[in-house]
Amino acid sequence: MRNMTASRTLSIEYPILQAGVPWVSNPELVASVSDSGGLGILHPSAGMDLDGDMVGNLRENIRNIRRLTGNPFGVSFYLANPQVEQLIEVGIEEGMKVAVTYSGSPALYTGKLKENDVKVLHQVSTVRHARGAESQGVDAIIAEGYEGGGIRGPEEIPNLPLLPQVADAVSIPIIASGGIMDARGYAAALALGAHGVQLGTRFVATHECIAHPKYKEAIVGAIDTGTVIAGRYHRPTRVLRSDAALRLKDSNPPAGADMSGHWEAELGPAQVRAALLEGDPAGIAYCGAGVGLVSEILSVDEVMRGLVEGVSGIIASLR
Repeated sequence: MRNMTASRTLSIEYPILQAGVPWVSNPELVASVSDSGGLGILHPSAGMDLDGDMVGNLRENIRNIRRLTGNPFGVSFYLANPQVEQLIEVGIEEGMKVAVTYSGSPALYTGKLKENDVKVLHQVSTVRHARGAESQGVDAIIAEGYEGGGIRGPEEIPNLPLLPQVADAVSIPIIASGGIMDARGYAAALALGAHGVQLGTRFVATHECIAHPKYKEAIVGAIDTGTVIAGRYHRPTRVLRSDAALRLKDSNPPAGADMSGHWEAELGPAQVRAALLEGDPAGIAYCGAGVGLVSEILSVDEVMRGLVEGVSGIIASLR
């Protein structure tokens, strides 16, 4: 029943989402996930130069996806992006059917998106934000625990306590995100009250993703302690363990420093792009805490089959 609720809402076969990872959630990856029965999610920055035209890049990438698949796909929108209104306009113009919004108030654009027949999924990390998003009319919640890769909420709530509390608090479908890498994580999320799952790192380590081979190899080579929280005191960000990440693990900007500028210099887009697209070991590589479970680079279809068949087997074994 939980699987069916999310699948019907998003018009997909399986309630499995591929997270829109900055720079590397490219059209081929998105289309492959959607063709395998899940929901591929495009990031507006996918494949572009650091100083590129994000609005134009998004338009071109959506058109590429539509040439590759006729199945539903989504686009992720960082609500603090100064160009977010233009990006959303492009998504609507190009016929996207699902929008994932995060790092901002769902009150900003949910109404406009829904007026244009776009399903809205808002990403949250607390019960309060989940309730707020539901009250603003979003179609589903992505509840992301502290295990997830990339920028984290300051509350540091992991999935085990977060998901059942969100499930008790809202009546709309819940997608679990953060550290999920295989069918066991999928099954656990369902048991905790989720209706589906979103995976980022696991889909980065696929043949279809344009992430740099060194980034994929680092994911495959990582163990259970393979991630750290960098910038904990000003912008907590879960990344692959590296010399650069460890240097930033407990970094604290000096008194009076420009917090935004400090974050930009240490953990901003340039450092992330360098790691994800260029394989620069001095860059900052987003990665979920379950990375030790990723042991090989697979095709998207293999990842999807492992999740779908695996969760069915787990559920059957518990009966």
